[in-house]
Amino acid sequence: MNAIIYTRFSPRPAKDGDAERIAADEDAETIRLQVDICQRYAMMKQLVVSEILKDPETSARKTPLFEREQGWRLKHLPRGTHVICSKLDRVFRSTADGLLTMNHFKSRDITLHFADQGGCTLDLSTGEGEFMFTILLAAASLEPRRTADRTSKGMKHRQANGQRMTSAKTIPFGQMIDPHDQTRTIACPVEIDAITRANWLRSNGTSLRDIAKELGPIRGKILSAQSVKSMLAK
Repeated sequence: MNAIIYTRFSPRPAKDGDAERIAADEDAETIRLQVDICQRYAMMKQLVVSEILKDPETSARKTPLFEREQGWRLKHLPRGTHVICSKLDRVFRSTADGLLTMNHFKSRDITLHFADQGGCTLDLSTGEGEFMFTILLAAASLEPRRTADRTSKGMKHRQANGQRMTSAKTIPFGQMIDPHDQTRTIACPVEIDAITRANWLRSNGTSLRDIAKELGPIRGKILSAQSVKSMLAK
């Protein structure tokens, strides 16, 4: 019986130098591990793997399976094909996408296997199978949402304690890195004065472009009219 292996992993934050190289090695190992698990499962089930599809750096939550660079090919498989993935969350992180995809697979007699979950296959022709698949999808959809919630709460906590949440290049106007603590920001007197002067000039009818010229270089460059407009909104 013909089988296709599908693998995927989520995007990683950008890193530099050795950290970037290490992350790339880890990404490659992630794919190798998934392929190895799926191939061993295929041998156990006497399935013949004809192709291995890989969607690296792809968010299953943001991108439905049939819209991914390789995932779209699973939409046009011959009837009766078997699709093997290591875990359900390697394929789906959205309940809606999972249900729509599985209805399509069901219509074409395509079987989806989860090799690293006890070789689980689901019979969607039964009420119990549909119920179990929906529960598994809900669990896969929940985890990234919980992670996002934890991240948001952590960021708000750090902000409330004055800790810096942006890179040095994106620090909000009017703030600067604390010279005594690189993880925190403090008010920047020069930029606070610039905001005060810009508001005074604007109240006297000065155009945004002329205000930018009047203030002169800030952070090493002349402000644009849009930058001045943003400054005035603070």
